[in-house]
Amino acid sequence: MAQASRGRRAKRSPLFHTVNLTKQLNWPRRVPGDEWWRELAQKVREHYPTGLQRAWGIPIAAATGAGPRAILVARDKAEVSIPVGKAAAFLCFVHGWEQIPSTVRAEMPNEGLVVAEYELSYDDGTRHTQPVRARFEVGMRESPGPPWVAVPLKMPIAVDPTRPTSAMNWGVAQTGLDREAGDPRSGLFVYAMPNPFPHKRIRAITLRGQQESPLLVAALTLFSGADNPVRHLPRRTYRVKTARRPAKIKHAEVDLGVVTRIVHTSGPRDRAWLRSPYTGVSAPWSPGSIEPERAGEDLIEAAGAQDATVSVSLEGARKPLEFSLGEAFTTGRSVRGAAALEVLGRRRQWMQVRVVDGATGKPTPARVHFSGARGDYIAPYGHHSQINPNWFEDYGADVMISGRSFAYVPGEFTTDMPVGDVYFEIYKGFEYQPMRAKVRIEPGQKELTLTVNRWKDLRRDGWVTADTHVHFISPQTAWLQAQGEGVNVVNLLASQWGRLFTNAGDYTGRVGVVEDDTIVYVGTENRNHMLGHMSMLGTKGPLPVFPMCCGGPDESWLGDPEFLTMAEWALENRRKGGIVIRPHFPACGFTEDPVSILQGLVDALEVKDVRPDDFAVQEWYRYLNCGYRVAVCAGTDKMSASAALGWRRTYARLDPDHPFTYDAWAEAVRAGRTVATTGPLIDLCVEGRGIGETIELPASGGTLEVRATAECFAPLSALELVHNGKVVSQAAHRPATRAPKGAKRLELTEKIRVSGTSWIAARCAGPGPLRGRPHPAAYMAAHTSPVYVNCPGSRLFDGPAARHMLALVEGGTEYLNALATVFDEASRKRMVKLFNQARQELRGRLVVEAKHTPHYGAEQYHTHGPGDQADHRHG
Repeated sequence: MAQASRGRRAKRSPLFHTVNLTKQLNWPRRVPGDEWWRELAQKVREHYPTGLQRAWGIPIAAATGAGPRAILVARDKAEVSIPVGKAAAFLCFVHGWEQIPSTVRAEMPNEGLVVAEYELSYDDGTRHTQPVRARFEVGMRESPGPPWVAVPLKMPIAVDPTRPTSAMNWGVAQTGLDREAGDPRSGLFVYAMPNPFPHKRIRAITLRGQQESPLLVAALTLFSGADNPVRHLPRRTYRVKTARRPAKIKHAEVDLGVVTRIVHTSGPRDRAWLRSPYTGVSAPWSPGSIEPERAGEDLIEAAGAQDATVSVSLEGARKPLEFSLGEAFTTGRSVRGAAALEVLGRRRQWMQVRVVDGATGKPTPARVHFSGARGDYIAPYGHHSQINPNWFEDYGADVMISGRSFAYVPGEFTTDMPVGDVYFEIYKGFEYQPMRAKVRIEPGQKELTLTVNRWKDLRRDGWVTADTHVHFISPQTAWLQAQGEGVNVVNLLASQWGRLFTNAGDYTGRVGVVEDDTIVYVGTENRNHMLGHMSMLGTKGPLPVFPMCCGGPDESWLGDPEFLTMAEWALENRRKGGIVIRPHFPACGFTEDPVSILQGLVDALEVKDVRPDDFAVQEWYRYLNCGYRVAVCAGTDKMSASAALGWRRTYARLDPDHPFTYDAWAEAVRAGRTVATTGPLIDLCVEGRGIGETIELPASGGTLEVRATAECFAPLSALELVHNGKVVSQAAHRPATRAPKGAKRLELTEKIRVSGTSWIAARCAGPGPLRGRPHPAAYMAAHTSPVYVNCPGSRLFDGPAARHMLALVEGGTEYLNALATVFDEASRKRMVKLFNQARQELRGRLVVEAKHTPHYGAEQYHTHGPGDQADHRHG
């Protein structure tokens, strides 16, 4: 992996000459008995630099050994003369002013007080005296803050916030800053004193103290460069251009500055990037969702002095390349042989940027990606140029998706943009056409307007979107991200992770944020490592459903006992006016799922992946095929900046004649009027009845007309009708060899014969392979909740599915009796009783409806294929 320099390995520069101060050092020596002077002597001995070091890349020769460590001058001390014998453009002092407490006048700061004088004597007999002033060349206690023309001894340098050193705590690492060698307690500063006669040979420098409080000098270095060595050019991104393949950098450093980051890009921005089928892809973990690299290269982010040298070691090269940072910044490139260091986006200007909805002409929040022609990400001001995707480590308005960095921005914002070509991608949820384009930023341009266009508006038909499962971000940040993703309802969930509690302070028992058709409501995710997880949404009242987690790690803390079952949590949330979602179904234990679902306490299952061959879908079908009605929903379980809010989402149909409120959304979920999707928009109608409704037929059943549609901004491969778990009709579409543009639509109309109580749903899936590779949108899928059919005298049942549920229940019972740490024995008995009730129901159904005694033999579970009957009886 490429490494950035920490500023300690740059080779010796001919521009510098360290001055040996050994003969002039006079402190500490004959220390006065006063306590303040003794403490000063100790400070110098313990915290001043020793030996050869670098400060801001400047080599310094500090004292060594046990003798004096600094030159001390004061009003009542003798002046000190340092022989030089060289010319210099700047004289770099490492010095500090130590104020005697009795001289500090906090009531009247005296910035500019002359502390000392540095007098230059030239060979031609002329002299120049430079005053050393309080708060200018040195710091002072009465005027907090660093000096105006000197810098602290420790130069800030960059660290990778995603991989902090073991010595750094995480919070500090997120600043991206560490510091070079030097103790902050030294009180020393680096002052590059300009020489008004840089071509004259300096014979000597005389130091004179002008105040009772002493000035101390720890080191002196002469510099013969063109500009102040501690004044840095702005940070820019640089490209190493070679005659060979794109640069792969092993190591880079700046001698008079800092490499803030080495960035690996996926390749240049060009026509292929603009037309890429990865536009709009939002899945964080799906195979094939990461945009392939095309001529990717490493870029250097750096800042430094005009005279700085950039040293770069490339893979496959024996010797490092050296370039002038100032030349590259000023002229655009620094050429060394067949290689060049090129600055990217050198000229930048502040602009007003607007993202406009094409239908309304008004600004609208969106998720945006800006980059230069070489693929260098241009973060809008206030956003990270390096996004931290680690768990619980970045919960701002940034996200990294498919290898690309994005920022959530309001409809209007101010930022700085580079002059020249800028490439961008805009995304605003499933109903807007994601787009990539190129714009030209002209010199002096003050405004930039970008337009995003809606291709579908399900909101007009009463559909609202929701993410049922979001963690860690604040309610207001959740609102902004939801606005940028086209999400109407965000369920932000407080929870416990060992001894960590998150978002608990955001819970209010009412709507948290409601603005511009987006609502944020803070609920809880109640979790148990063995029994499972349950989301308490829309909880009303001052107290959430506590305890949020039980049963010890990884959910609650060591030694925390089992106290409540998921069913009891769910019942309590019902009492508090909320709805209950089984999150990331069936992951995380899934032991108690039958207990809660059989009692009808779960309003919807947050199916982890709605692709038809996924275990989660088949597990949902098992409950439906035993007659337990439960809707489908979707949520992201967003816990880092590696997942976009709403990339999995729920569509719920509300009454379009009634206002949109959180309670109206919750009622639609309870009624099962939901769709779970990762991109496609799907609908289902059975004999004129919509999703979640029930059709009454006679005992003999009947024939039903079913219509389904699926649309998406990406191509779809299939739309399927599912009856009692088996596919009964399909509409397929094969994408062309080149990714088609625009939204795609599939539709089905089918007559289905049902012979008893049953359910019908529709599902669709994303495209198949593209040129032999997984299509970028292959992860996309959608599934409706069922339309139910009720025929008197019949009930759905699936023997193997019931035996599977029974095994879960009996396993949970044994866990509670054998291993669980319980709050008290009464709690154990109460919880086991709930499991036994589910056990009795399942055993009874197996005996009566499957017509045999349940057993645990070698019989395999089955999926519902063409040979199954509508009631799924097994005898």
